[in-house]
Amino acid sequence: MSVRPLAEADIPQVADLYWNYMRRRNGSTPPALLAFLRELYFTNPFTDSAIPSLVYEGKNGRIVGFLGAIVRKMSVCGQPIKVVFGGNLVVHPEFRSGLAAPRLLGTIMATDHDLSMTDSANDISRKILERMGFRTVPALNIHWARPLRPSHYALYIMFRSTGPVSASLKFAAKPFCTLADSMAARLSGSPFRQTKSRLHGAELDVETLLQCIVEFRNGYSVWPEYDVHSLQWLLSFMERRPTRGDLRKVVVRDDSQKILGWYIYYVKPGAVGEVVQIGGDPKLTKDILDHLFYDAWEHGIIALHGVVDSRRMADFSDQGCFFTCRGGWTLATSRKPELIKLLERGEGFLSRLDGEWSMDPGD
Repeated sequence: MSVRPLAEADIPQVADLYWNYMRRRNGSTPPALLAFLRELYFTNPFTDSAIPSLVYEGKNGRIVGFLGAIVRKMSVCGQPIKVVFGGNLVVHPEFRSGLAAPRLLGTIMATDHDLSMTDSANDISRKILERMGFRTVPALNIHWARPLRPSHYALYIMFRSTGPVSASLKFAAKPFCTLADSMAARLSGSPFRQTKSRLHGAELDVETLLQCIVEFRNGYSVWPEYDVHSLQWLLSFMERRPTRGDLRKVVVRDDSQKILGWYIYYVKPGAVGEVVQIGGDPKLTKDILDHLFYDAWEHGIIALHGVVDSRRMADFSDQGCFFTCRGGWTLATSRKPELIKLLERGEGFLSRLDGEWSMDPGD
């Protein structure tokens, strides 16, 4: 049994592990997943040959464990740091009680970098990471939800908690939900009333997004570093995630065409939209949220989910959001304790765009 760097020839075995034991799917691994994993761990701009992804090799060359490594460039008060995100940790069930996971994690942690993070840990991997010295970062673990079609969203929550229901029951409930949600969106006293924003939205291109990230990170101590090439690759990769929906990117301007903010989210009509990033002038957070909510409502979204910047929680709350720590945990560890303290104080200008959440290959 040994840990070694991932090789391209290992991709089929790693894909099978991921498909069968992380996604818990039966049958053959889709060929598209192999292509995604190959691109993700060998050709993307966030790879570093000094910090490779790892496999745990058993007898006869069988791969029984895997840990993906994504290396992000960030800055702390203008000083560059190297941040390693370890994601897609999966171990074959026969080896989960052994040393596979600790050795994979220990090997990554021993590499030359400043900060180790994950933003997508489940409850099992969270416990493993905490035993390895990682700390759950409260400021990066506050998830928000905003119902847009409250009856449909209530139905979604109920079905998710009680398990599958018959197609006929869903079909029967739909007209009543549609009527109730139509009234909720139009009644003057309704908290779910939808009105068109006074601000103007347009397609957000890569150059403008890069400009926004640089301009609106003032006041934070930790932020990601991008260039046009790395940001373009990342958005392109995210756009090829059909299970989440279509990636929509919007820049928000006033009447004079001054940029006030932006947002990025996945559009999947009739489903929950996952928000990747919201940014802009802190004084106009409510206005940016109103624009997002109306845009998502127009596209048929029943609710939005995301991770909130702790500095903006009051504005999110005022706009009808509620909060939970429901998983997809963010944890971090560093040989420099001051880095962890900055994150815990909410000093990180970080979002779902900046970790491994955005590069999850999905189903």
